[in-house]
Formats: sequence, C-alpha cells, structure tokens
Amino acid sequence: MQKPNDEQRAGPLSDLKVLDLAGPIGVYCAKLMADLGADVVRIEPPKGDSMREIGPFFDDDPNPEKSLYWWHFNTSKRGVTLDLEHPEGQEIFRRLVKWADIGVESFPPGYLHSLGLDFDSLHSINSEFILTSITPFGQTGPYSGFNGPDIVGQAMSGVMQTVGIPERPPYLIGSEIGYWTAATFAANASMLALAYRDLNGGGQHVDTSMQRAMSLGAGNSMSTYDTLGHVLNRGELFARGRGGVRTLFRCKDGYVFYIAAAPGTSMEAIKELLTEHDLGEEFDNIWLDPATLRQEGTEKARFETLMEGFFLRFTRLELLEMGFNREHQVFSVPVGTPKDIVESPQMAARGFIIDVEHPELGQTIRYPGAPYRMPESPWHLSRRAPLIGEHNDEVYKDILELTSDEISDLKGNGVI
Repeated sequence: MQKPNDEQRAGPLSDLKVLDLAGPIGVYCAKLMADLGADVVRIEPPKGDSMREIGPFFDDDPNPEKSLYWWHFNTSKRGVTLDLEHPEGQEIFRRLVKWADIGVESFPPGYLHSLGLDFDSLHSINSEFILTSITPFGQTGPYSGFNGPDIVGQAMSGVMQTVGIPERPPYLIGSEIGYWTAATFAANASMLALAYRDLNGGGQHVDTSMQRAMSLGAGNSMSTYDTLGHVLNRGELFARGRGGVRTLFRCKDGYVFYIAAAPGTSMEAIKELLTEHDLGEEFDNIWLDPATLRQEGTEKARFETLMEGFFLRFTRLELLEMGFNREHQVFSVPVGTPKDIVESPQMAARGFIIDVEHPELGQTIRYPGAPYRMPESPWHLSRRAPLIGEHNDEVYKDILELTSDEISDLKGNGVI
C-alpha cells in the first residue's frame, strides 16, 4: 500500500492558503484542496465541531476525536478553534483572511453578514480573497433561507425521481451524494475563481447551490421534458437497460449488473453462453430480436427468469471472469460492497488504499486515496484529521504572531 510522505514533491496547490468553515454540505470541498497540497486551516468552535458527533466511531467509542466521518473529510488539514460570535474571534478571523486565498463556508445566507464577516466586508480587508459558499439553494431566491440536508438535494434536483424501478416509489441514494456533488462543484468553481484572480486580479464570491449541482446528475431528464414534454420515470434511465430489459440480477453471493455485449451480436452471445450451461433449449429464436424484449409481456418475463436462474449458479467473481474470458463478451459486473472495494486487486494495484499514521492511537489507519494520478504534481494525503485545537499554537503564533500569553488569554476567555 502507498504511504503518504511529506518528503514527496509538492502538490499542485501547495502555494494555496484556505480557511475551512464548512459543515457536512461543504467539508469535502476543502479536503480536495488539502490533499492536493493546499495549506487548509480547519476552523471549529472551541468545544469542537458538531460533525465530530457523526458516527460510526473507531472502536465503537463515541468520542469526538474518533469519528470516522470527521477523519475522512478532514485529512491533510491543520485545525484550530475559534468562536466567530465573539468580537475577539471575529477580529482574529479578519486577520486570518488577510493571510488566506480562499474561505469555504456553508452557513445559512445572511449569517456571516450578521457577524460583519460577509464577502463585501472581507473583500475590503483582502481584495484578492475568494469566498466560496455552499448551501442547499444558493444565496438568493425564494428557497435560499430553507434548510436542506442531503435528501433534499436528491429530491428537489429531480435525481430521486429517476432512481429505482417503476413499480416502487423513488429511491434515496445511500451515500451523501448531494453534499459531495455540491462540494466538488464548489472546489472546481473555486479553482476557476483563483485562475481569474491570477489573470485579472481580484477575488469574488463563489455561490454554490446543492440543488443546481445535483440537477446536473439527473441526466437528460430536464432536456427531455423541455423539448418533448415527457417526464422520464424511474426505469427509463437506470433501473433497466436502454432497451427496457432488466439489468440487475441476484447471483450466488450477491448481485450483478448484466450488460450484453456488442450491438447486433449480444443476443446470439447470450444464447451461446446459456447453451454451454444446458439452458439454451429455453432460448427461443424469437428472442434474438431485441424488440421483443422491449415489450412488457410473457416473453420478457421468461427471458428475465431464465437469466436469473443462470446467474444464481455462480458467484459474482466467477461471472465477471466468465465474461472477460469469452470471445463474444457478456459482462456481468459485480455489485461491490465496501469490503470488495477495500480488498479489490485492481484498487491495490493502483495504490488506492493509503496507510495514515494516527500517533494518538499508536497505529495506522487505512484511508481511500485519489481517483486519479498526476505524476508531476502528485496527490498525497499528508496527515490525519486534526484533533480539537491541535494546531492553535502553531497557526496563531506563525500566522498571526500571537504570543503564548495572548493565546492563553484567548483560551481562558473562550475565544479559542
């Protein structure tokens, strides 16, 4: 397994300085920057961020320093505590803004303005400063003041309408895909604002809406309605193949996603495969016409029952290898579990799983790595997530030149 090493060549964002104030909807944005080398300072309240209460927890110990959620989303960051609602805390933040390039936040619209820390106020302190805001519906509009957890992003973007099978209600995608999508787009937009600043000068306010970001994940459903007046229902995009044939089947040890191979030969290839396993006599020649299987009725039901009976004879890996080893490939792609991904030989060959030192635990923990490689400016996970206030002395002394006595007083007064 690959191990992070601070001696590696600097990441592509190694000259970037970021202040991270974001909650769950936006915390991934600054992680993307941090793992690419940016100096990200994670700012949380003196008693710790509420994200530390999100489980699961290491060793099932509900300790704010052992949240796996916090660990995952705050790698490579330094961490400080600061009370933004305290006047001294607001002044300290303004001083940090003079140092920083980008700030990432996800407070309700208007909250920073109430503290005197809105974009215009911060821009007057540092005209090159970029503020990236990530909220459910953006800074303006009739819904801008509404709260919106991840499920709201999935529902009100139109994505949920397309997920599942027609016979059942819409599905919620199991991961926080709304949060991650918004945060990823926000990171991309922040880089564009940075490029604009480097070319033309001046920072700007990046306003990211989860609803708008997620709506792009609904595929061509909006354009289909806009041009044809047709609302795409579940099953027309994902639950079944483009020909309307069922694609998800049970097998001996889980599920596989069935994909027929080359156009014009796929049905023949399926018949050939079934014949090798003594099921070919059930495959009528009429089924060689894919149009037959696009129509609801007896023939489609027979075909799907036959295919499931075949898949149930084998494990996911056996079916995968069977497809790759055939001249006319009929792929059965495994529906992987988290265990499968961690133990995947392909992931291992690509160095995807990273060992990260946790000195406070006296051991290393395995983390997911990056989905890409950049040999000349490599990604690397440089450190585990910060403990509460772990870098207070380091950041406040080095960046703001505060003395030990000043830091002690701020801590005593509940400012940090």
